[in-house]
Amino acid sequence: CVPWPCLALVGKEDPHICQHYVQAPTDVTVELVQDSNPTSDSVVISWKPSYYIAFLRGFQVILQALGGSTVACQLLLFHRNLSLPVSHAERVYRSDPFHGLSLDSQYAVTVMALPVPEEWEKFYKNKIFSTRCAEKNGLEACKKWYPEQVKVQHDGIDISVTFNLAPEELGISSYFSLCYTSGMKTYTDIKPILKQHEDSTGQEEVVLLPGRRATPPRLLLCYSSRDGAAHVKAVLQLGAFIQQHMATQVCLDLWDSLSVAEEGSVVWHCRQIRESDFILVICSKGLNYRHQSPASGSQEEEEAKMFGTFSSDAVVQLIREEVCQAKARGQDLSKYMAAIFEYSEETDIPTELRLVPHYTLTSDLPLLFSHLHSVALHQPGGYLKIGNMSEEGFSKLPAGAALQTAI
Repeated sequence: CVPWPCLALVGKEDPHICQHYVQAPTDVTVELVQDSNPTSDSVVISWKPSYYIAFLRGFQVILQALGGSTVACQLLLFHRNLSLPVSHAERVYRSDPFHGLSLDSQYAVTVMALPVPEEWEKFYKNKIFSTRCAEKNGLEACKKWYPEQVKVQHDGIDISVTFNLAPEELGISSYFSLCYTSGMKTYTDIKPILKQHEDSTGQEEVVLLPGRRATPPRLLLCYSSRDGAAHVKAVLQLGAFIQQHMATQVCLDLWDSLSVAEEGSVVWHCRQIRESDFILVICSKGLNYRHQSPASGSQEEEEAKMFGTFSSDAVVQLIREEVCQAKARGQDLSKYMAAIFEYSEETDIPTELRLVPHYTLTSDLPLLFSHLHSVALHQPGGYLKIGNMSEEGFSKLPAGAALQTAI
């Protein structure tokens, strides 16, 4: 299913032909055809060529399941030295049937004009379609799961909707709701991030965290590299765990070294401070180290350059000043957080950063999650327990085990 570029298809005979233009097909149509197999569907694709057909040499039709890796393709090539008149632009071309398509599934079909021009634009046309199920096997046999226990409550202008979750064997991991009012439509994405609710009766239930953001919260990780490579590795593993299992986008200078090199470390961090929703400073002994500039050419200077020590010190100092200014103005400090790993001590947290929430990791991972997503862990008569961040569930995850090992 690799596209046929111009030079490979006809360029060897006449290299100048590849300077001409072949445009995308038009009127791409998907026709669901008769299929005796009750477990699959079949389609035929039809289309018309564009009016740029003087140098057209054929078509390629590619069919792919959305969200999957299944790909099928067909190739239609004209005879050599065939030059089509403009009137053929009204001719309808048809593919052979594509068989064995999964029922009630979405597919994308791409019809591509050949040869593919050297300037890759406007040479193909896409179309998305769904295969049948109810039409072939009846409604009952194809009925998908949907929530039946739906309850709507409103308090003034606020509405809350509760519903039953799908059985685990169906593998449904997210939900959404659409609310229509006064000609407006509101879309809410809902993900079951919280796993358990435990109270004194031992009952458990799933609690849903509504996805009110268009994107996950953005967290900037800041740290000092003065504590050596092992400490930096622990910071890296923490960033990987938060990004994988805490529904958060992590910004870390070591993951964006090209931009840091282009902008400069301090400028890069200042931009991230402005753009991030939260800032987490990993405190350690090296964070409070009051240094003197090392002698030029010394080993200490070379290590400082390697780990970006001077710039990280400047960034953390900037954050400390911002916290003090925000506190003096009476502003909200929830954007800022501090944390220590288990091998550090509370005294490693600078005085200014003790004004903001601070955590010990990994034991306080649930509290960090609660802060990032504004979720209350304690409720009357019970508390919420997050499976991936509990003491028994944390180390079972590969990213959690790697973090614990690094610490």
